[in-house]
Amino acid sequence: MPWERFLIALLVVGQLGLLVVLAAETGITVDEPSHLLSAHLYWEGRDTLQPGHMPPLINLTAGWVPRLVGLRLPEATDPVWRTNHEWNISQRMIDGMSRAELQRIFFWSRLPLTLFPLLSTLLLWWWGRQLFSPAGGLFSAALFALSPMVLGHGALFKNDLASAFGYLAFWYSAWRYWERPDAGGAARWGVALVLAVLAKISMLILIPMAFVLLAIRELTWRPLRPALSLSRILLVGVVLYGGIVLAWQADLTPIPAAELDSWQTSPAIPSWISQIVKTASWIPLPPRFWHGAVEMVRSNGEHGAVYLMGQIFPEGHPLYFVTALALKVPVAMQLAIGLGLCVYAFRVARRRAGARDLFWAVPGLFYVSLASLSNLQLGIRLIAPAWPFLLLWAGPLATLRGRWRIAGILLPAALVAWSGWRTAVHYPHYISHFNLWAGGPQNGLRYLSDSNIDWGQDLRFLAEYVTRNDIRKIRLAYFGMDDPYNYLTDERLETLPAPWSDDLAKGERFVPERGYYAVSANLLTGQYFAPKYRNYFAGFRESEPVGRAGYSIFIYRIP
Repeated sequence: MPWERFLIALLVVGQLGLLVVLAAETGITVDEPSHLLSAHLYWEGRDTLQPGHMPPLINLTAGWVPRLVGLRLPEATDPVWRTNHEWNISQRMIDGMSRAELQRIFFWSRLPLTLFPLLSTLLLWWWGRQLFSPAGGLFSAALFALSPMVLGHGALFKNDLASAFGYLAFWYSAWRYWERPDAGGAARWGVALVLAVLAKISMLILIPMAFVLLAIRELTWRPLRPALSLSRILLVGVVLYGGIVLAWQADLTPIPAAELDSWQTSPAIPSWISQIVKTASWIPLPPRFWHGAVEMVRSNGEHGAVYLMGQIFPEGHPLYFVTALALKVPVAMQLAIGLGLCVYAFRVARRRAGARDLFWAVPGLFYVSLASLSNLQLGIRLIAPAWPFLLLWAGPLATLRGRWRIAGILLPAALVAWSGWRTAVHYPHYISHFNLWAGGPQNGLRYLSDSNIDWGQDLRFLAEYVTRNDIRKIRLAYFGMDDPYNYLTDERLETLPAPWSDDLAKGERFVPERGYYAVSANLLTGQYFAPKYRNYFAGFRESEPVGRAGYSIFIYRIP
């Protein structure tokens, strides 16, 4: 339909334009320098830095850009290279670059990664129109494209939206294959599985799921042809294996026995995980693939403490992501999802739903459930793969017929307009977005921190605040990798070390002198510190700030 093609084109072009602007204006976030460094080294064939748990899809997509725009690395003689750690080296890299240089390099390097939110929008539309109707597909796609979470994290040098697209493509391909198994469908499913695994290491769980679903479908398909079924299953396996080997640059060096033994003795790695790796290591696979899998498990074991509803939970909380969804997803989208589920439930009651619906109705809930059992709870971005599926639930609302036909037109239109208006109101602070239930982003720190609010992105707004209010000097406790002195001179800025270690701390609780202070939200809540320092900045936390830089840096005046 011409109107449908026009609307989806308009939606994607608008989304792209906004992502490009955000790629230029959003400050450098915590993870980006290390990811950029590793991606650059990947294209030079020397990505051997620790921790090595970032899968290669974003490297493949955007790692070629830094060379073109002149990324400068620390000198080869710099002692920082001896650490062999991407965080240390990337921090030195950032310190040696001007603000204009950083903005230019990160802007151009971020642009290729905007491909993934755009592809997710298109695939949501395409799948939704097949599941529901053209209007249903457009409705889900519009909600996704207008989501502050998608816009805030889709413009960064990160893998969150790449993993969302990979997960969506996997389940769409599974749905298509379930409809009619054939060799082309098996190959497409294999490619989608490769994309998912290359986007996020935790997607390894999809590998056994894919082969179980393949086996079930082949056994239930009539006429049953064992040889043909086996060939299709093998095709998925060959595509998967070839994709992994090629993406990790065909390095099939065996893992040293000493390294396997060290994984088995690590308290952060469950023994059954290390045993699986040791047993499966006979398969020729790139060592960086195994390192990534093991480091993901290690990170899950080591990252425990999270801030939720004003409290710190040392080992995470099972309701963390549910709470984040309740407080960060815009109310209009929540209503769309709820109403769509009501329409779908009516269809289920009328027996108009089948097993094929499980492929779109369950994956979002499945992913949130698994993430809720993990200790790695650093923000709603970690469940980005679930976002498209939650918005697919809204699709049935646009399919109402009969006496509800007008409601099926007006309600989706009103909800999309509301979503667009709320997104416009909060521009450009989408990382820190909180919905009306939470009282907006200014109240977000009452409930959550981490990358829900503060990912080091608001130094530009701090410099604007200092200049606008003619503050002669401000002391800054900053959470992030950007260089504050690229925004304020040392005459107007003094940095305060956070208590990451005993030698940096000034007692167990910081006592400020008179003057102006700026403190990052993640330092106020203190969940990243050792237990004895978690109230280090409590004096600020218990006070009312005189202002904010964006929504992630709180500004105080001590009289």
